[in-house]
Amino acid sequence: MSETIEVNALSRYDMTYYTFRQLQRDYIRFEEKYTDRFGNNFICRILINYMCYAQEHFINQFEANVTERLKHANRDDYFKDDRISFTKLLTDKMLEFDFVSHKDFKKRTVITFILEQFTQLQLSEREKIYCYMQYQTTIELIAKNELFLVSLFSGNEYEVKPYSIEVDENTRSYYLIGFSRLKRSEDEFMCHSFKLSRIKDCKSRHKESILSSKDINTAKDIREKFGSAYMMRNLTKKDIEKTVVRLSEYGYENLFLKRISHQRPIPITEPKKIEENSKKFYDLTFDCSHQQIRNYFFSFGAEAEILFPLSVRERFIRDYQEAIKRYNSENN
Repeated sequence: MSETIEVNALSRYDMTYYTFRQLQRDYIRFEEKYTDRFGNNFICRILINYMCYAQEHFINQFEANVTERLKHANRDDYFKDDRISFTKLLTDKMLEFDFVSHKDFKKRTVITFILEQFTQLQLSEREKIYCYMQYQTTIELIAKNELFLVSLFSGNEYEVKPYSIEVDENTRSYYLIGFSRLKRSEDEFMCHSFKLSRIKDCKSRHKESILSSKDINTAKDIREKFGSAYMMRNLTKKDIEKTVVRLSEYGYENLFLKRISHQRPIPITEPKKIEENSKKFYDLTFDCSHQQIRNYFFSFGAEAEILFPLSVRERFIRDYQEAIKRYNSENN
């Protein structure tokens, strides 16, 4: 069944298997949904935003590369009944480029080329392009030192005093960092970060927003300690408690050091070697967010044990117990 889906999807969009799979991953990352066939809105958004991005950063190179591709495109490659519909916005955007006057111009060829180029970029650049309008608006408002309103796809809205927008080195995603509170709330502004692809819209509140030296130093300290991805609104001193994790020899040498690099926390001291019952273990100490500890080490299963703090250890125990209950359920 999956084979049929993949062939249909590849045929429909005239893309390689790699391009299709990368777009499918991005659809899940950015839209938080699964699909076996992308809709026009998803594809057109990438295409339009990529061309906007090209106009801003490398217009001459982009024009030259597209023209070169058109020279070598086979005009009989595509069948009339294999076309997807294109929005007027996409057509109008293409008309802004000189390559549309090329004698071999074919919209389908250009689309295939752009999708190939897009999927070869780093994740952070793909996210920035997919969320290009939100990114550009955020950059402009930060430069103007303006308070702005951030609307998330979850439905929540926040007033934000911006600090910066940058890539988190662990997740490789963009995050807006600032001091925020819920819209219409009288609560204190708290240091927080928002993942770029979670932002539906952002607009100015037309009020000046200049962070104090204390706020700037706070944002820097929390970002350096926890990373842009883990600047939670409910961050407390408890989150600064050091975490000690005991790894089996396999967990340390194979999982931690070699295989699982995504969101990997960095120990603050040299790993301590332990030997019990002729087995080797490694105690690692971290000062990162407890949420990062959970996100990273939970998949280690029996190869990792949280020694401290007890609150994190107990959370692992509860989560594993819930998993055992599900596996032992009569429904299975």
